[in-house]
Amino acid sequence: MPVPLKTYTFNPNKRYVHEDMFESNRTTLSTLHNWIELSAQARGYVQIADRERYDLGDPYTSAISRDEEGPTFMMSVFHQLHCLSYIVEHFQQGYGGVKLEKEIAHHSAHCFDYIRQSIMCAADTNLEGKTEAGPGWGSKHQCKDYDAVLKWANDNGAMPWRNELMPGDTTL
Repeated sequence: MPVPLKTYTFNPNKRYVHEDMFESNRTTLSTLHNWIELSAQARGYVQIADRERYDLGDPYTSAISRDEEGPTFMMSVFHQLHCLSYIVEHFQQGYGGVKLEKEIAHHSAHCFDYIRQSIMCAADTNLEGKTEAGPGWGSKHQCKDYDAVLKWANDNGAMPWRNELMPGDTTL
């Protein structure tokens, strides 16, 4: 999928991260709840009609409607956002003294390494200089147009999950 580029200036956004977000599990989850709008309606699961033309490997099987499952693929950007929010949520719990179950610890380790590999894969080589905003903030980056990516994912998505759940049940 060809994606246009867009120049973004990296700046903090308190809607998605702030210095008090690890104060409590509730504060962390409330902040992460705002991340839901960053994900596609089908959590990044998309249908590729002509998938045989591409070397995509085996598809997942997931809901494509309320009554039907079918072959889907997950867009990496949405897997990466899921992993980052998963790590943040369980970091806060561990920081708060909660002993993480083996499966959660395994999933967290997977996500931590997946994010490392994703950063290396994207290899953002934009040069950052000193700014009044602080390290990394205030610098311009040439990025894929996230709005275009989100639109494509929603246009080609599997079953939209966001509209099917109660507000407290939604996760990234």
